[in-house]
Amino acid sequence: MTDLPDDPTLDPERHTRIVSLWSDGSYEDIGALFEPISRELVAELDLAGLRVLDAATGTGNTAIAAASAGATVDACDLAPRLLDVARDRAAAASVDIAFVEADLLALPYEDDSFDAVVSTFGAFTVDDPARCARELVRVCRPDGRVVTTAWGDRGVFATSLEVIARELPEVDDPQGPDPRDWADLDGVRDVVAGLDVEVRVEQRTIWFRFPSLPAAFDLFEVASGPYLRMRAAIEERDPQGWNRVRRDVIAGWEPLARSGVDGGVELPADYGVATIVRTSGT
Repeated sequence: MTDLPDDPTLDPERHTRIVSLWSDGSYEDIGALFEPISRELVAELDLAGLRVLDAATGTGNTAIAAASAGATVDACDLAPRLLDVARDRAAAASVDIAFVEADLLALPYEDDSFDAVVSTFGAFTVDDPARCARELVRVCRPDGRVVTTAWGDRGVFATSLEVIARELPEVDDPQGPDPRDWADLDGVRDVVAGLDVEVRVEQRTIWFRFPSLPAAFDLFEVASGPYLRMRAAIEERDPQGWNRVRRDVIAGWEPLARSGVDGGVELPADYGVATIVRTSGT
């Protein structure tokens, strides 16, 4: 395991909590849903020949797509188990990627190291968005691009969290990470305030395919570390609470769903793609 940078402002207990959260379940099954987004994004960014950082790589979707497209890729994540999965996937894809364990709040790279920095559904999970933004911009060269994705306020995830918050109000903590900080133009501008950057945000929607709505819920409650934690907290308060969550989430998904092309159902998730262009030194 790679040693993290010696940064006294980072709480070791926070590190342990984050690693535990994302190591629970089988995030690789969740990450597989997001792989088309990574492939599409990499194709649009035209990364061949560039040095690229995939920040919060998870199981390596974006890193592998970028390396397959001809980029020289470094990739970091705080969860060693996810990095192990990413390394195995990269080996299976026959691509070379420099993986390292690292915190988005203290990236172990020199200033101006990368032509492009990408964080697909990673940056928005961090508990200090402004510091995270400074780090992502710091390691990007002047005129380079920082590109992030974050879930919006409509779709499979937003509906789930709205229902869960009825049973577990602290999920909607105004002091906690909020995807919307990274999903719309005003939010991203607030996050990068004070940095020498230009920002644009594009809204998109992906449709996830599942055998059925109950099967979709089954996947998240078994594979997602955050869902496992929320379920445990709800059931500790009321053993029937999670049953109500399951019922109400599936009911909330019904008006969003459409029939799949080859059977099953598809559920949408809105997300924002933020492009942050570094205009000069930070």
